[in-house]
Amino acid sequence: MSLFYLLAAVVLTGINSISNRAIHNPLGLDNYMGLYSLGFWGSGVVLGIITMAITKHGTRKIDAGIGIVMGAAGAVAMVLLLIALKTVPGVVAFPVRSCGNTSLTAVVSYVAWREKVTPRQWLGIVCGLAAIYLLLPTH
Repeated sequence: MSLFYLLAAVVLTGINSISNRAIHNPLGLDNYMGLYSLGFWGSGVVLGIITMAITKHGTRKIDAGIGIVMGAAGAVAMVLLLIALKTVPGVVAFPVRSCGNTSLTAVVSYVAWREKVTPRQWLGIVCGLAAIYLLLPTH
């Protein structure tokens, strides 16, 4: 079942990336970037509150704090991606973002939580970093 969730996350992330690119081209909604970001992250907050109410899930201060930090980091990352998409083609921006996120997360997981990483997985991380290097513009 976890493979299903992983594949669903990949598909939904792809849909998110496509909608990010659509803001600049072909829709040309550059002036509405803030409103888009507010709607994107605001809908997550609303759905989270509804889910908590339906499941009668309580929250602790630490849960709320972690959620706020995660949400703020995600919102800033989204805004920076949207700004980058004004000058960098999507064919470069999205793979660099994905490979960078994957590689950084894997390395932090190894260092911070001592998760085991096999040689094959290290090779995947190195390939992701090499992909970033190869995708970056040379000028």
